[in-house]
Amino acid sequence: MAPRAKLKIPMQHRISSILLISLLLTGCIGFGDKNISQPKGPPVQSLITPYDQLIACVAENNIMPGVWAVGEIIDATGKFSSEYAGTGKYVSQGAGDMMQTSLMQAKAETVVNRRDPRPIISEIQLGIRDTKQFVRMDYYITGSINTLDFIPGAAAEVTIAGIGPRYRQNRAIIGLDLHLTDARTSKVLAAVNISKQIFADEAGFGIGRFFGDTLVDLDVNVQNREPLQLSLRSMLQFGLYEMLSERSPELRDSCQQIVDSVEGVEDTTTETLKIFHPTG
Repeated sequence: MAPRAKLKIPMQHRISSILLISLLLTGCIGFGDKNISQPKGPPVQSLITPYDQLIACVAENNIMPGVWAVGEIIDATGKFSSEYAGTGKYVSQGAGDMMQTSLMQAKAETVVNRRDPRPIISEIQLGIRDTKQFVRMDYYITGSINTLDFIPGAAAEVTIAGIGPRYRQNRAIIGLDLHLTDARTSKVLAAVNISKQIFADEAGFGIGRFFGDTLVDLDVNVQNREPLQLSLRSMLQFGLYEMLSERSPELRDSCQQIVDSVEGVEDTTTETLKIFHPTG
C-alpha cells in the first residue's frame, strides 16, 4: 500500500481555525434564524457614591425647611465624544435630575418638580388644572458644568527582542458652578465652584516573535478609568452640602468628618471659591 501524503497547514491558518472554533463553541457567533443566547452581566443596582453618607447626614440635621426646586444645570463644556457606537457629549445631560434626587435624599421639607413643566402646561391649556393649586418655590438651584480639560498623560514602554511592558496615564479635570437662589427675591444665597480630576491608566505587555516564517503577536492590556458620570453625581452631592453648610454653619460640626474621611477631598472653603449672602 502506498504511503499517504501528509497535508501541511501553515501556522497562521491553524491559529485562525482554532480562534474561529473557539468563538463558535462559546456562542459569540450565531448562524441561522434562531435567537442566540444573551450574555448575563452584573445585577441592576442603585448608584452609590462616597457622598451618599454625607447627604444622609444632611437629612438627619433637618435644615431644609420650605419648598425646594431644581432649575437648569446645563452642560456648558461644548465637548463631544465619538467613542464606541456613536457620537455624543462627554458629560451627562441629567445633572439637574441628579440634584433633584439629592434634594429628596437630603429630606428637603417639600420638593416641587420644575424639571419638565410640559405635563402641567398641557393640563392648564386643556382647562383641567387650576394654577392656584401649585405650590410656589422658596429656593431653587441652578448651575452649569463648565470645565472639561484633558491633561496630557505620561507613558513608558520598554521592549527587548519584541517583548516588554508598557504603561500610560491620562487625566481630565471637570468643574462646575452651583447657585442657590431665593425664589421670592431672586437673591443668590450661596455659590460654589467645585472641580475634580478624573484618573485613567493603562498597563500592557506585548510579545512579538517569529516562529519560523510566522510572526506571532500577543498583546495583553488592562485599563482602569474612573467613571465620569458617577464622579459628577458625587460633585453635585458635595456641592449641595457646601451650599447648605454656608447657610447653616452648624452642619459642618455634624457632617464634616464624613467629608474628611473621603480620600482625596481638599478644603474648598476659601472665600475665592465660595460666596454667601445672608438671607436677612
